[in-house]
Amino acid sequence: MAKSIFDEPVERTNTNSVKWDGAAMLYGHAHLLPMWIADMDFRAPDCILDAMRHVLDQKIFGYTLCPKSLKQTVRDWLMRRYAWNVPDRSIIFNHNVVSSIALALRALTSEGDKVLIHHPVYNPFFEQIKQLGRVPLVSALELHNQRYSMNFADMEQKIKEEQPACILICSPHNPGGRVWDPDELQAVIALAAAYHLPIISDEIHADLLIPGHQHQPIAQFAGETAKQIVTLMAPTKTFNLAGIGPSYILTFDSKIAAAIKREQRAMVYPAINPFQIAAMTAAYEEGEPWLIELMHYVKGNIDDVRRILSQLDGIYCMENDATYLMWINYEALHLSEKELQQALIKQGVVLQMGSTYGPSGRGFIRMNVAAPRARVEEGTQKVLRAFQHLLAVTQSRSSNEHDS
Repeated sequence: MAKSIFDEPVERTNTNSVKWDGAAMLYGHAHLLPMWIADMDFRAPDCILDAMRHVLDQKIFGYTLCPKSLKQTVRDWLMRRYAWNVPDRSIIFNHNVVSSIALALRALTSEGDKVLIHHPVYNPFFEQIKQLGRVPLVSALELHNQRYSMNFADMEQKIKEEQPACILICSPHNPGGRVWDPDELQAVIALAAAYHLPIISDEIHADLLIPGHQHQPIAQFAGETAKQIVTLMAPTKTFNLAGIGPSYILTFDSKIAAAIKREQRAMVYPAINPFQIAAMTAAYEEGEPWLIELMHYVKGNIDDVRRILSQLDGIYCMENDATYLMWINYEALHLSEKELQQALIKQGVVLQMGSTYGPSGRGFIRMNVAAPRARVEEGTQKVLRAFQHLLAVTQSRSSNEHDS
């Protein structure tokens, strides 16, 4: 079989990588294989590297204007990927998506307001809400046939009783890997409209679709209600640019746009720098073939992990519609999160513990499989051995208790 460009190992230790160097500091052990934080162990596409080299060749990095052409580049990408026609005035550039969450919350809510979110969910959701003096109002996702769904009755009851100021959703869902169906998105829109609530939709994983699946931005379904929806997007997860961080906010309401821009100025948030401009332009104009190949490769990694871990009863790898993040259910094994984490570290691998994403994440682990296949297979074998060791210890303990 021909080698893929994604089979190429890239040495990332001693590069100030949070994923690699940070794992050793965080977990107190050297030589850990990190399969936790959400960045990829793949080189960015050559088109992006060439564009950034061109910026370097200018040799001066002064204050930079954002070219008008960048909005057209974003518009072309959204039209090509989602058949979504977004006008120039609806695009606000910002330096990363997490700060965009904060900007949207500051623009749409006040201190002390409640914000309706789901659990489990990307942990900066509740972290940003709390840091801004708002209050997370949680509606737990329901698990049906190992697939998450929103509990709309619970969401409505909480809206009636607690009166949140807005709804914050993750679409596609992180960590569950769900692409929400159009009828689910329509139900969120209807619920928000009924109670006059704006929606903030984090769609950073929108481009990372497993072949055969399609994401639709929630604002596309909303008609006039789209004016109350703020969409957050970026090429950062898509093209492995998290350390550079270009992103953008989409809003169809001029008052909301003005409020976001005021908060951006008040917080002195940088809009976009020359390297971000170059990276985003190259990614969206030339990077799509690389992205298509990437997601076929990621699908192969997901299939390998599923095959290896299927050797153990009581473990279920949830289906991925999107993302390179696998959400693995081990609830049936009745293992504590602490002992599992220790067993994984002992085997030399680090995954993200499910409780990171809220209490309903207990009994799950999140596994990043965006790495060369040989590395993913090595890490998966380590995960398998960690589970096998814990189950053997549990069985021995149970046997001893029975004998006594």
